[in-house]
Amino acid sequence: MSKLNDGLRYLTLGMVAVIGMTGVIQASSAENADIDVRAQQRELFLEAEVALKRRQLDDYQRLREALHSYPLAPYLDAIYLRQFAQPEQETEIINFLQAHPQSPLEWQTRAMWLDKLMAGHHYEQFLRDYDAPGSTRHQCFAIYAQLATGKGETKPILRLVNDIWLTGESLPDACDPVLEAWQNAGLRTDDMVWERIALAAEGGQHTLIPYLQKMLPQPMHYLAEHYRRVRRDPSQIADTKWLSGDYPAHETQIVAYGLGRLIWRDPDVALRVIDALPTHINFSAEQYLQLRQTFAVALSLKGHEQAGRWLARLDPTEHTDVTLHWQLAEWLRQGAWVQVMGLVPRLPDALRESGQWQYWFARALQALGHEQVAKQVWQRVAQERSYYGFLAAAQLDQPLTLTKEPMVIDPEHLNRVSQLPGVQRAFELRALDRDLDARREWNALLEHVPLADQRALAMIASDWGWHDQAIYTLGKLGEYDAIAQRFPEAYMDDHQRFSDAAEIDVNWALAVSRRESAFRDDARSHAGAYGLMQLLPATANLVERRDVSTHELFNASYNIRLGTRYLADLQRRLGNNWLLATAAYNAGIYRVYDWLPAQPLEADRWVELIPYAETRNYVKNVLAYQQIYRTLRNENQQADVFGELVPMQISIAGPKQ
Repeated sequence: MSKLNDGLRYLTLGMVAVIGMTGVIQASSAENADIDVRAQQRELFLEAEVALKRRQLDDYQRLREALHSYPLAPYLDAIYLRQFAQPEQETEIINFLQAHPQSPLEWQTRAMWLDKLMAGHHYEQFLRDYDAPGSTRHQCFAIYAQLATGKGETKPILRLVNDIWLTGESLPDACDPVLEAWQNAGLRTDDMVWERIALAAEGGQHTLIPYLQKMLPQPMHYLAEHYRRVRRDPSQIADTKWLSGDYPAHETQIVAYGLGRLIWRDPDVALRVIDALPTHINFSAEQYLQLRQTFAVALSLKGHEQAGRWLARLDPTEHTDVTLHWQLAEWLRQGAWVQVMGLVPRLPDALRESGQWQYWFARALQALGHEQVAKQVWQRVAQERSYYGFLAAAQLDQPLTLTKEPMVIDPEHLNRVSQLPGVQRAFELRALDRDLDARREWNALLEHVPLADQRALAMIASDWGWHDQAIYTLGKLGEYDAIAQRFPEAYMDDHQRFSDAAEIDVNWALAVSRRESAFRDDARSHAGAYGLMQLLPATANLVERRDVSTHELFNASYNIRLGTRYLADLQRRLGNNWLLATAAYNAGIYRVYDWLPAQPLEADRWVELIPYAETRNYVKNVLAYQQIYRTLRNENQQADVFGELVPMQISIAGPKQ
């Protein structure tokens, strides 16, 4: 198994010895024999799975007896129970669930068991074995079972349906009996129907609306129909024939929703509509604030001439992080340094003292001639290990230092955690290339073990080379000083070899891989990007000049080869500017072309003006990671990343190819 060759050999059948405070676990003198036994057990485990699938129970029982000490043996028991367990075997099921609490084995097997009990209408057993909240199907059947067995008063039981009802999606058929009983008891109100229509319209399953519309009184039907029309086409709010005034609060709710979408689709129409609404459309304070915030962001992102007007309608206390960013961006675009300097002291304490706002406060001071005060502010910001901390240090032309506090975990503690059944199962699942199941085991552990054990788990994952889990866990715990584990030199040979071949900075390639996937070789994004450096198939095909399969993109070495070549190509096409290439790697080169200003603009200002928040934050992270890697690897022959960034000017004058 390939993962055994990636630093996983230290976890064996025997007890492990933990050497040193770095958490490196070394096997006992019997390691080779233990590994051989484990390899044999894996083969037997796979054979046992096949025997179960084929219902060859004699073969299965023989294999299962040989695997009594194997960590994944409970997975065989779970499969057996799912296939063959009957209601009269409740004791066996409960013993299994209790033996594997708070694990995927427990909740997957319990769900199967409850399904069996539902199918047979075994109400008493279901109520005994049900563990709330469970799936929606199981929640509904639990209510039905309470009614069927007469456990408790009817109305309090039926009121449990209220929370189930309030969803914008269709409910499963298993809920129909309790929904009918709930309705017959007079517990479903017009307001509850309307609330569910709103949930379905505003991001839910809008095809549900006609079904719900029938539950409203006839005079309200037009409201549900209009909500659905606006969901499909927000410009329909301009059609005032639907705004009769019969239900002004409901009509206002629909208009507020529609305007919030229309401003993104057609800002000029939205601006006309909001200024010409009937007088009975009277927004609440909360609705109007949300609309002002949404209009300000949408108009700013689109570079609309009315953006400044809508930003100005927000008091400092009414800003969100997003609107504040766009207020900053608007002033940076204009070079309005007086406004920047004036806003910062009026911000809430947490924002005012953040690295971002302190950095720009100092930039404003510098631009207005207060150089010494600016340097004092930058001196404080430069203590941070962040994009803005590194920028501040570069402004001061002072060397960077990274606070490196190694994680210290007692060896006995680390050894104890490594022997937890969930850890052993995750190890074996990874050895069998069953990464999804391994992650489920690991995440279940992280949810239920104490914080000290979570720290140990992060160290173990790092030692295994399971870098994304280590990085995620350390971030969740706030262990930001564990630099070695958070910024590993993962797949270093491949990164170095292919970066050299592409003639790019290897630290840049490492930073991109760290930001894209946290070095997860089987990563897949919602956008359809694959592998370590998150390449779209179309991009891979372009780089390789042939059709590249998704299977190939899950090969870490091959993914790094294509990713580094693509970075080099973007850099070449963008005037050899690695900052622009970083933005293009995330957003696409043609969008970056559109973002280039006609007149030269300082690079730090340009980054804040990137319209897409995802790309803007991506660029900041990659640059910070690149700096960290360059510093960690002691490459003093290279200039600091931010030392190159501070004097950089961005403009449309660069070559386009």
